[in-house]
Parts: sequence; structure tokens; C-alpha cells
Amino acid sequence: MLSSMPKPIAIAVIHLPNLRRIALEKKVDDLISYVENEVRTISEAGFDGIIIENFNDRPYSKRVQNPEILGLVSIALYTARKSFNGLLGLSLLRCSAVEAYRIAYTMGADFIRVNTFVETIATDSGLIEPTAPELAELRMLMPGVKIFADVLCKHSGSLDLLLRFVTNYVASHGDLVKILKETVSEIVKDLTERGCADAVIVTGGRTGEPPSLDLVKLVRESTSIPIIVGSGMTPDNIDKYLKYADGVIIGNYIKKDGRAGNPTDPERARKFMEKIKKLREFS
Repeated sequence: MLSSMPKPIAIAVIHLPNLRRIALEKKVDDLISYVENEVRTISEAGFDGIIIENFNDRPYSKRVQNPEILGLVSIALYTARKSFNGLLGLSLLRCSAVEAYRIAYTMGADFIRVNTFVETIATDSGLIEPTAPELAELRMLMPGVKIFADVLCKHSGSLDLLLRFVTNYVASHGDLVKILKETVSEIVKDLTERGCADAVIVTGGRTGEPPSLDLVKLVRESTSIPIIVGSGMTPDNIDKYLKYADGVIIGNYIKKDGRAGNPTDPERARKFMEKIKKLREFS
């Protein structure tokens, strides 16, 4: 899937409106119109992919199980699939991996984003455990949906990183920076070799913040599968990251006023894709 697409791959985020309000006010048609307009804007800008996310449903539950919300997400994804032929994905916050996978499979999407795949993380939604084991059988029964998995996901603290780091330090009493790098590398390898992710997403600490370039380099050294930078990318900083990554997921920059959660700004989206196209010319 990713190997046949032009590099770097550019995936735009559609931040859905607050689905709790949509459900309460029974404004399903408004949701459909919103998604159709977003897809049109993103398509006209020339993006390779779209990922739909329930970003405006803050604060996030650990796992979305409300039937009305899952139904609205399904409608949004199906609406996008009808009018968009590129790469289509779903991110169901905070980490509703099983629900997202089932919806994606049914609605013909290509991938899901999973915040917690092989790590246990502490978040403002609570402690969230790995979802790779839950997804294993489902991936066999409903094949074809790829897993784009975060490592050291934003807005969280990785307990795996902490505990492995302490264990490795106690065992070796070596250089702290060296041990930290080795620990991160272990997690990336578990994500790809044991969890069987199809792509790794690397982010900064918060929405809109770019990751450390050293972290992206380290992830690149630790795996051969595609790497996607998942936050903080702009036309001004993307060059240095795409020396090591295969693509980007872009939300903040292309939104009105550069603010996550807003509708996509056609001019910002066009400007971002102009930079991507220039990079392709020299790749």
C-alpha cells in the first residue's frame, strides 16, 4: 500500500465536530456535509491520504463504546470513502483500536491509527494498556486494514520506557543517554517485530509540537518499516524530518488559523502540498 505511493506521503486530518453534540441535536446531515466539504478541500489540495479523527470530543474516554458515537464515526468514514480514492484512515481517540478496526474494515478504509499498541501509557484519560493482543485475532478474521502505531505517543508518559530504562540502568550502570536510546530502540523493535505494526508514527509531546529530530533518527535506525511524523510539521521544518521519515500526518498547520479542531483552510493546505511536491522532485 505505502510502497506504491509517491514519497513523501502526505496524509491530512479531518477533525470531526463534537460528536456528542451532533448526536444530541440529531444533526447527522450537518456531519455528512462537513465531511464532504473537508474531503473536497483536501482532495483539491492534492493530498495522498485522509485520516478521520474525533478530535473535538475532548475529554476523551479510554475507549469509545457509545453506540451513537460509533455510528456517527461510521457515517463520517463511509462519507469520506464514497468521494475519496486515496489512502483513508481512522483514529478513534483515545485508544479505541478494536472499534476503529471493525469500523475501518466495514467501511473500506485502509488503516487505523493506534496510540497504544505495545506500550502501557499514563494519560489524562487514565492508564491505557497495549491493544496489539486484542487486535491479533481480529486482523486474521478481517484482514486488510493496516496498523499505523504510535511510539511514545503524545499527551502521555510511557511506563514501558520508564521501567525498561530503570531495568537496563540497574543491569549495566552505563551511560544514561546510551541506555535511553537502547530502551527506545527496544520499544520500536517490539512494536514492529512482536506487535507487527505496518508503520510507526512519531510525534512531539503535544498536539502541534514536532518530535525531536534525534528521536526520528533513532526510530529510523531501529526499524525498516515506514515512519510517519505525526505532529508539528510545517512547510518550514518538514525538509529535515523527511530525510528519515517516509511521510507525514498533518493537522494543525492546514487548519484555519493553524489551530487543531478547525476546518481545513484551502490556502494553508495548498501551501503545504506545494512544499511536498517540491520535495518529491528532489527525492
